[in-house]
Amino acid sequence: MTETTRPLRADAERNRQAIICAAGTVFAEEGTSVTLERIAAAAGVGIGTIYRRFPTVDDLVAVVLEEKMRRYADRTEEAAAAVLERPWEAFRDWVLFILEQQATDLAFSEVLLSGTGTDLFRTELRRAFHASLTLVTRTQKAGAVRAAFDHSDLLLLQHANAGLVRSTRHDAPDAWRRFGDYMLQSFRTGDGALTAPPSAWTQSHTPA
Repeated sequence: MTETTRPLRADAERNRQAIICAAGTVFAEEGTSVTLERIAAAAGVGIGTIYRRFPTVDDLVAVVLEEKMRRYADRTEEAAAAVLERPWEAFRDWVLFILEQQATDLAFSEVLLSGTGTDLFRTELRRAFHASLTLVTRTQKAGAVRAAFDHSDLLLLQHANAGLVRSTRHDAPDAWRRFGDYMLQSFRTGDGALTAPPSAWTQSHTPA
């Protein structure tokens, strides 16, 4: 079969799935700052094959992470509903879920904070964001978190965890768990004054 011969549909689909599967593994372990050549090598396909289907790394990231973002939005909506019955437990479990997703998938952590991706990806990100607003409001009304807690503290949490995961994933891959425990304790208790959250976050922390 020559390069100009159109491949069989089954072969094309097998190649596509191999690329997506390999990309998911590479992105999770190394983040989005990789080349298509790196993905092609991991998938066992030629660089021409991957370029025909995914011209850029961003195109491939979008396909790989769209479903994960959909599940993230679903999980956030579920937590917002569960907090009505179990305010602290639902909030705690959701926070740990976020931290774990960041720890196990560097690309997801990066894209979650950057807000980039396809229209579908951004739609799911907005859905998760609005569900998290509801979750935090309900948790606060139940008195399950300290009075000074602000929704933007979740962004602070995610940025801090992203840096932690990047620097410890090889030597201490579970460090995020201890960090999460500390942060959850600080969210739940304490009456001391806190520095105000960054105004840029409280005024415009809405996904584009």
